[in-house]
Amino acid sequence: MATYKEIKGITVQTLDSDPVVYEGSWSSGGAMNTARASGSSSSAGGADSGLVAGGYSTTHTAITEIYNGTAWTEVNDLNTAREQIIGGAGTTTAALAFGGKAPPGVSALTELWNGSSWSEVNDLNNATKENPGTGTSTAAIRAGGTAPGGNVYNYVETWDGTSWTETTEINQTRGAGAITGITTAALLVGGSNNNPTRYANVELWNGSSWTEKADINTATTLLGETGTSTDSIAFGGLNPSVTTVTEAFNGTSWSPVNSMSTARYGMGNSGAAGTSAVAGGGYTTANVANTEEWSFPSSPILVEGMLFLSGGTTLKGFGTAAGIPAATWASGGDLNSVRAGLSGSGKSQTEALLFGGKNPGGIALTESYNGTSFTEQADLNTARGEGSGSPFGTQTEALMVGGNPPSSPAFVNTESYNGSAWTEVNDLNTGKTLQGGAGTYTSNLAFGGNQNPSTRLAKTESWDGTSWTEVADLNEGRKEVNGWGTSNTSAIMAGGQPTPPSSYGTKTETWNGSSWTEVGDLNAGSVQRTGIGATINQGLNVGGYATGLTVNVEFWNGSSWTEINNISTARAFAGGAGAAVNGIIAGGETSTAKVATTEEFTVDATLSTVTVS
Repeated sequence: MATYKEIKGITVQTLDSDPVVYEGSWSSGGAMNTARASGSSSSAGGADSGLVAGGYSTTHTAITEIYNGTAWTEVNDLNTAREQIIGGAGTTTAALAFGGKAPPGVSALTELWNGSSWSEVNDLNNATKENPGTGTSTAAIRAGGTAPGGNVYNYVETWDGTSWTETTEINQTRGAGAITGITTAALLVGGSNNNPTRYANVELWNGSSWTEKADINTATTLLGETGTSTDSIAFGGLNPSVTTVTEAFNGTSWSPVNSMSTARYGMGNSGAAGTSAVAGGGYTTANVANTEEWSFPSSPILVEGMLFLSGGTTLKGFGTAAGIPAATWASGGDLNSVRAGLSGSGKSQTEALLFGGKNPGGIALTESYNGTSFTEQADLNTARGEGSGSPFGTQTEALMVGGNPPSSPAFVNTESYNGSAWTEVNDLNTGKTLQGGAGTYTSNLAFGGNQNPSTRLAKTESWDGTSWTEVADLNEGRKEVNGWGTSNTSAIMAGGQPTPPSSYGTKTETWNGSSWTEVGDLNAGSVQRTGIGATINQGLNVGGYATGLTVNVEFWNGSSWTEINNISTARAFAGGAGAAVNGIIAGGETSTAKVATTEEFTVDATLSTVTVS
């Protein structure tokens, strides 16, 4: 009889225990000795190696600290105290600190660290603060920066171990971005001008020129970044409130990953690649000293399609069943207010924000969810329900669009949330309610819906962070739709009620930034469902109403819908937030009343016993 290796050409692994999911996360490290923000940091190293010099505590400082993976140690100070340096390069034994603000002016000073002390070397050609830098003590690059008076530069300079040389400028003039890599392959991310406009732009340096790459999903300034030009993470920053968002770059595109525990900007950071990093200090509502370390599991990891023996003679396999999650719904913490028709923001169940609703009148309440319970936040300015939100937003960066109270025309009102208050911004061109929404609070899409009970809108409007613009219509007008997506250029719409009103739509359409395309239909037509998702390639369509309230859940894999495990309580008009593998629904209405209950959907990596012959 042939062996497995003879048939397949490979052997089966034998492991002491089952592998773990390969998922990066932040964990707590040792606190800095001096709480501060906007210092210089080493760019190379990992979660067990970092250096932060200068910054602002109660005033600009020269203090230097080194991290060994457990604790920070104070070493010799910079020669010149300064803040808003941001730019830095090297390691804990050989580093550069350059530029910054040394009151009363902006500095061109460069200092070299030899592992025990700092010495002044040749200055930058252009005095700047908030100038991101990366590389080594003998080969570094700095890009952009902020000038005296707040103007921003597109200057780029390289360091050869002796002096700085001006080279090809960046395409997007900006300061306060983040950069990682080396002098022949670096990645510049985010930043801002003095308006301040936050940028999502990403540029790749190849040693001679800059090329635009895929944008980060959340435009951010004063963020951290570590890694290489093809494997990096960007984290924290301002947009415009302080954020915990972390995004990973694989050389082609950015994806949201596990967030930091503490929202902050202007932190010191170091990392050898997107797999290992340290972030220390920074500013939230005050300077902080705490440290977070980013890492991936070091033990054997699960890889789709793998077969292995674990702790015995049983053959096991790991896969994702063509991307279809096999998970169940579990009860979560109740809303503080019973209501239906909520709107939502947030990419996971531990950082969800739900707002608005009706019971039966309009409700202004906003509540955040931490994975266990809801906490009341600032109210909307206009009480309303059945509008759309910002599915790819956060708890501190959200948009509430349209909606209505009972017996009133659909609203044109739009409100933007910064983590502490809602602000009315520019109105929709066409009032709408019961519409779908996608994107963030700076890049949003609102589609479908109605103005009054008899209308079925096909209109789509795109939000650029300032105003709404009408763009291409849906292929079919409908109300009570749901949808999600990352921005105003990538969205999905599902279900809803077309004409005649007695029908229950199954149609699905995807948006590419210029037009809608019909794709695979839902298996069961219904209305008033809840959509949960991040990207247009993965999401959930939950509950709703057909001939009666339903518990049905369908999963979208980018091309087709598959029915999966039901929710516990049949409901319609529930609020939703999170991703298809880590989301929640909350509130809504059952056949007897409106409710406050929450259900959580979490997909775990699953192993199964494999029988072979």
